[in-house]
Amino acid sequence: MKCSVCGNRIKKSDAYFGDERTFYEKKPLCETCYYEDEPCAVIYYNKNEEPCVISGTRNETEGDFSVKWQSTDPWRGHYETKSESYSLINTAELLAWHESEEMLKHFDERIRELFDESGIEYARIFARSSNVFYQSYDLYVKKDQELVGRLLVAKAKAEVDYENPKWYRNIIFDDQALNKLTELFPEEKIVTDYDAMKIAEKYGDEMIPELQKRLAKYK
Repeated sequence: MKCSVCGNRIKKSDAYFGDERTFYEKKPLCETCYYEDEPCAVIYYNKNEEPCVISGTRNETEGDFSVKWQSTDPWRGHYETKSESYSLINTAELLAWHESEEMLKHFDERIRELFDESGIEYARIFARSSNVFYQSYDLYVKKDQELVGRLLVAKAKAEVDYENPKWYRNIIFDDQALNKLTELFPEEKIVTDYDAMKIAEKYGDEMIPELQKRLAKYK
């Protein structure tokens, strides 16, 4: 028998098998590859500070959650999380050294307080991407507590100024580029990086010709 990851031969009695809802589900693995596969996502349940891991070989959530790789091009992408027993009620981008980092820290602290006070069963998932400076932060609650969970998220967001557009700048475009796009597309009312990306989606393949046309007029 061969390990499905490294290809080394292993005795059947020594073989491990990939956990359910993982990439290597039910496939034979050596001990090293089973335990040392890099985590795709780390999950924290409620007040528990001990993380559960989902990797290509292990799923320590007992099937509560799973992950899927979403490719943006041949070299880049990120892991998306999903669950059948929990509802996703908020997702955020954690960007190393970005000014939104401190705000999201306050949001995380406050929403945990609110959930604990209200007896909400929740899970926080931090999923990896190909960018070492970025990971997603997904917030889940039990499906039957979704409505209360969303109301508490709205309360926490208001308290930490979560919706302020300043937190969503300088992620893809710096201020100079964003200001330029605002001048070139005044009808779009661009304030954040997200607004700028919506323009790219709107114009699709015509984005570059449209941008060049507006730049020519601007000169």
